[in-house]
Amino acid sequence: MIRLSDEARQLIGFIETESGATVRDCLVNDERVVFVVAPGEMADAIGPQGQTVARIEDRINKRVELVEDADDPGTFVANALRPAAVYDATVRDREGETVAYPEVNTADFGAAIGRGGQNIQTATDLADRHFDIDAIELVPEPDSVLETVADVTGVEPADALFDTRDERLVVLASTGSREAIREARGQLREALGWPVVVVTYASDPATLIEHALAPADVENVTVSALGTAYVEVSEDDRGLAIGSSGKRIRLARLLASEYAGLDDVALT
Repeated sequence: MIRLSDEARQLIGFIETESGATVRDCLVNDERVVFVVAPGEMADAIGPQGQTVARIEDRINKRVELVEDADDPGTFVANALRPAAVYDATVRDREGETVAYPEVNTADFGAAIGRGGQNIQTATDLADRHFDIDAIELVPEPDSVLETVADVTGVEPADALFDTRDERLVVLASTGSREAIREARGQLREALGWPVVVVTYASDPATLIEHALAPADVENVTVSALGTAYVEVSEDDRGLAIGSSGKRIRLARLLASEYAGLDDVALT
């Protein structure tokens, strides 16, 4: 249940009367008022050439911002972070919290965060009110990662993705370029804001899994018709293949799912 102050209710009544749009929420602070508008009614709320918003701002002497409501949390978070362009947003549990991970071009991080963190804090407050989301963590979208890696290292990576489970960027290196990217991980973390793990890309699922599990020595990989990759490793290398807290085997599962459509990777 969203709780509205008396001031917020009055402001909602005012904008609905002025615009005819349906307003579902309102946050008020010292400098601005943020209205959550029903989907498809943003044009009405803004008015011709922004006239409705301008009238409201003159009346209340505060800046007015509008957020379009949405039925799913990812789209809602994306809407709340505008004018930053959000390419995708994943929502998952993290140690008892619900966290949204919107992918944003690094050039738009400033717009998403806002002066003094105002924009991202407002987006977080709204996401909490509407979807019980506790935090929003900005993630650089893949093209931004590729550009940054190329700028820092001088080599072109094959691809990149964000691992929401273990909160790290995964860079897929072209053949022969893995070490150059690995050596720059400190610079990349500073530039991109997240830890970076580097794996040599391979189009063959078995080879990609071997690369993801390195330095464990993989003896054989068999992919079943049901979508599970069974990986043979020696008992001595089993711990290496699993990795600290299971991070390495989870990385293999992530890449196998993302690039080969496999459902699981199991050690045998």
